[in-house]
Amino acid sequence: MSKIAKVFIIIFVIGMVLVLSVFTYVAIVISQAGETTSLNIAKLNSLNSQVKIYDQSGVEIVSTSATGNETIELEELPSYVPQAFISIEDKKFYLHHGLNYGRIIKAGIKNLFSGYAKEGASTITQQLIKNTHLTNEKTLTRKIQEAYLATQLEKKYSKDDILETYLNVIYFGNGAYGIESASQNYFGHSAKDLTLDESAILAGLIRSPRTYSPILNPETCINRRNLVLKNMLDDQIIDEDTYNNSITKPLKLELSQNENNLNKIILDEAIKILDLSERDVSTMGFRIYTYIDTDIQNEIAQNIAQFDNLEHGLIVIDNSENNVLAYIGQCDIYRQTGSTIKPLLCYAPAFEMGTLSPITPICDGKINFDGYSPHNASGKYLGWVSTRTAIAKSLNIPAVKTLEYNGLDKSIAIARKFGLTFNENDRHLAIALGATNEGESLINIANAYTVFARNGTYSSPNFIRKITTEAGTTVYENNPQFNKIIGTDTAYLINDVLKDTIKIGTAKRLCDLNFPLSAKTGTVGTDFDSTNTDAWCISYNPQFTVGAWYGNTSGDSTKNMESHMNGGTTASNANKVAWNVLTKHFNINKDFVIPENVKKYKIDTLSLEKQKVELATENTPDVYVVEDWFATRYAPKVTSTNFTEQPKTTLNMEVSDAILLSWEGQEYLEYSLYKKEGNTTKLIEKITGKDKKLTYSLPLPSQNTEYYLVTRYKNDLDSEGVTSNTQKYYINDTSTNSNTKSATQKIIKGWFF
Repeated sequence: MSKIAKVFIIIFVIGMVLVLSVFTYVAIVISQAGETTSLNIAKLNSLNSQVKIYDQSGVEIVSTSATGNETIELEELPSYVPQAFISIEDKKFYLHHGLNYGRIIKAGIKNLFSGYAKEGASTITQQLIKNTHLTNEKTLTRKIQEAYLATQLEKKYSKDDILETYLNVIYFGNGAYGIESASQNYFGHSAKDLTLDESAILAGLIRSPRTYSPILNPETCINRRNLVLKNMLDDQIIDEDTYNNSITKPLKLELSQNENNLNKIILDEAIKILDLSERDVSTMGFRIYTYIDTDIQNEIAQNIAQFDNLEHGLIVIDNSENNVLAYIGQCDIYRQTGSTIKPLLCYAPAFEMGTLSPITPICDGKINFDGYSPHNASGKYLGWVSTRTAIAKSLNIPAVKTLEYNGLDKSIAIARKFGLTFNENDRHLAIALGATNEGESLINIANAYTVFARNGTYSSPNFIRKITTEAGTTVYENNPQFNKIIGTDTAYLINDVLKDTIKIGTAKRLCDLNFPLSAKTGTVGTDFDSTNTDAWCISYNPQFTVGAWYGNTSGDSTKNMESHMNGGTTASNANKVAWNVLTKHFNINKDFVIPENVKKYKIDTLSLEKQKVELATENTPDVYVVEDWFATRYAPKVTSTNFTEQPKTTLNMEVSDAILLSWEGQEYLEYSLYKKEGNTTKLIEKITGKDKKLTYSLPLPSQNTEYYLVTRYKNDLDSEGVTSNTQKYYINDTSTNSNTKSATQKIIKGWFF
């Protein structure tokens, strides 16, 4: 026997051994599958996932992540709907018997050369089995079980039944199981009314609902949709004109406005924690224990029912460990934030960098930044105001100026630490007023304010306390991590300033709550009328943070809020409801603790009027002293010279047909003008200075008279004042000063000659 023949025989024997081994392994797996993973008709028709979610008391909130599932019959769908799925997922669906052997061989070769499982070969039947009977683990055993059960399924059901069941149970992302739920979820209508491009979008989602999500990744979604349409063109399901028309259509979503999408939010957090697919988290029997207090949540929801005609969201966060106690409505959609961004983007960075203090004067007046001219919502301007007032009254021009003072890069860098998002298009000063490209969600904005409540530390919001398996084994337990992102001094200054928003500013609706509270409102209006698209209010104390948003996401201007419905009214009212509920369950009485690196300093108000922050002296009258908080690292070091000594005034006198008295006035001084005739002294008038030369005209007296001023600081009633020099008018005495002497001589000559 030749060497070649021997080699051939050896290779043949080895090959047969391998084939027999594979067949033996497959037979064993199939045998096990027949015993432990047999075809279960109930699983095929089940639309409920196995996940269970509990509130903080252990009461079950929900036992399914597929909310509102409804089945739909295949014949009710437009023909292009199932064809889209077949074209992208399983072209030979109606030809094979559960397995596409040609596709399996092709995928196997590609995977062999790539070195990993790059290419899949699952048919629609296999996908249905995997999604209803098996896990997502990528093992040969599971694939064999899947193949075996797929062939069994094909023997029991018709192709149309399999396809119909598949479309009714497959996961489409965003909490939607089944095509009817997905159509309602993404497009706001029944699957019966799906258009061709909408069908292509849903068909494209199946491979990876998160990757091709029209919400999270719209561009990727469009590319995937167009790939589905190209497959349909190649399969001669649609013609070229239809294809060209469909690929140019913009992505148009009408997301379902569920009153409470809490389940989806909790599942999203579990997906990140467990690093599993959405389907696996939903179907592997996990038990998710949350921090949600359903009693508080339900009571708040019931009490804000009067606003049900508006889209809204409300969230309550326990600041101690950043746990979400209540989550109502749409807290996760991204919207323009209005003025709620100002403390986070403008003023916290300014306090952190020492650009401003709460008492620093800022001019609220018309201004132009290279073509950008912001204006206040009221259309009015207050002139020079303190930073504290600018924040409390939510003035726009000071916020934009502060952002410019800080510098865009520095402000954005600090704001990002609060969890806010900015992109390359946010390189303009209008972001100071909330005009960012992507906007923010209520949950992100509310969570950012918890940083102030916790003295400058950031943590992601936590919904989940722990996760266990169905058998009770704990696979995750929350251990919140906090990062210091701003100083305790900065946090306290913001907290103190935002108390004024309730006392004198835009959140006055909260002023009758009898406990310490800080707040910030925000309103987004339109350029074409007086209506509003978004209204925000965030309020907090050391214990809790409450955030509320109301608005119109439809793009239909007729659904906008009226002008009187804004952050200071509608959203603040919802905050008040939440706090009133919280007071029934908790003792709400804590105030922010003053840190050691924050102190009050006495400031000279006369210097403030000249836009200088200078320390008052011991001589400064109380009426010219104001106190405010400063971070000690940025405390004022310059002492005012306004009151270093008692005020002195020089009185001048000129005489002609009348006596003209004059002196240099100061606005902060009060002058008492006296005249003395013989032994009688009389107050002529009290005059307040105005930073200019003051004059006072008197008729010529009939006897010798002396004039003098007593000067004191305005409103300083305890001061005796300082007497100026005396100006004398003597009729017969020529020994007075030269101007009086010449005047007297002139008068005498006029009388006697």
